[in-house]
Amino acid sequence: MSKVIIADTGPLIAFGLINKFSILAKLFETIIIPQTVADECLADKTWPGAPTILQAVSNKIIQIHPDPSLVKSDDLLNILDKGEAAAIKLAHSLNIPLIIDEKLGRSVAKNLGIKVIGTVGILLLAKQRNLIKKIKPIIMLLKNEGYYLSDALIKEILTHAKEI
Repeated sequence: MSKVIIADTGPLIAFGLINKFSILAKLFETIIIPQTVADECLADKTWPGAPTILQAVSNKIIQIHPDPSLVKSDDLLNILDKGEAAAIKLAHSLNIPLIIDEKLGRSVAKNLGIKVIGTVGILLLAKQRNLIKKIKPIIMLLKNEGYYLSDALIKEILTHAKEI
């Protein structure tokens, strides 16, 4: 995986909810988000995860990048929200991998030749590199904070991580 990565809103909120930006910081030298993603994450500073995201921006763990040019006729805007479209377009224009969880967004990014990884993929990578000992406590923390993970997906994650 690259030392620089673009992030979409969903994974930022996930890592913000559980205060685990340290994992991202250990895996990547630079985490870039487009302005629209920053606006989505920080529209209300009291939203879950927002204070942690703001702290990560202040600590320069996350860098805010100007939005790429998106016009109303842009196909990405027809099928994705503005944050996803901006993150995908920025990742594509800079040829940098993307952290994104939303299924349609992942599919669009892959079709554009962008390397993608999701929140769970980041956790698996962190375990593989011995940055975390176990995934299960983090997955359960995410679930307890309201981040949707089906029981089947949790079982698949824990099986892949060799924790069951």
